[in-house]
Amino acid sequence: MSEYQGKTYQDAVLKAQQDLNKPQAELTITVVDPGRRGLFGLGARPVKIEAVVKKVVEPATPTLSSSPEEVAPVQQEEPAEQTPQLIEEPVATEQPEGNPEGAPDGQLSPAEIAARHEQNLHRMSAAATKLVDYLEQAYRALRVDVSATVQSSGAKDVTIELNAPTPGRVIGYHGRRINAFEVLSVAFLNYQGVKDALVTLDSEGYRAKRAKTITQIGERAVTDVIASGQAVFLDPMPARERKLLHKQLEDNPNVKTYSQGREPFRSVVIAPNN
Repeated sequence: MSEYQGKTYQDAVLKAQQDLNKPQAELTITVVDPGRRGLFGLGARPVKIEAVVKKVVEPATPTLSSSPEEVAPVQQEEPAEQTPQLIEEPVATEQPEGNPEGAPDGQLSPAEIAARHEQNLHRMSAAATKLVDYLEQAYRALRVDVSATVQSSGAKDVTIELNAPTPGRVIGYHGRRINAFEVLSVAFLNYQGVKDALVTLDSEGYRAKRAKTITQIGERAVTDVIASGQAVFLDPMPARERKLLHKQLEDNPNVKTYSQGREPFRSVVIAPNN
């Protein structure tokens, strides 16, 4: 099975037929990557397919011979010779994609899993380097001199430290600016081919300080709910902080928590557990 790619699915199939030099062949096509057009060229990927010859349709016109009697035996013998090949070839194409010999059906081999993980790490590393430049330019447009540094990077997550003489201008009021840049960073990585990435932007230990503040807010809200018997509606906060509150109070038998509203104004509600 060979791999081919093109701007469209039809381009990739045409290349497969030309390469195999069997325009009359029936091919078994497996789509490896449907590709994407991208936005203004960002994140564009070609369509990738894998193709293997399933069956060759021989022309009906017989080869030239000196007499009609010589043609007939050839046409009668061909089906008998080709029948074993037509039975065996489909069996070979039934192997699952990316399922090397010796791996369980429907599963990737450990070597293939390791190879794909290494590719994801390399893709994130390259995209994170571009993200650092993007963040510095974006903050510079707001007249904030920022130096961005990648603190850690995985296959689907990255943490970037933002250093500046004025951290308050990097973070913004109640963290609104740095939270907004996190949303932009996720979109940027998506255009670079890293989907559903988890981006953490930090500056001068802000995230740790904010987590401590959120814990204190939750404790005070629980006290108010128990004392008044009324639900407490907290201010809107990003998903990371809402998850922190839900996790903090999930084992408290006196209250229950849930989120309401739409982003970016979604907030946590702490109510009596009646």
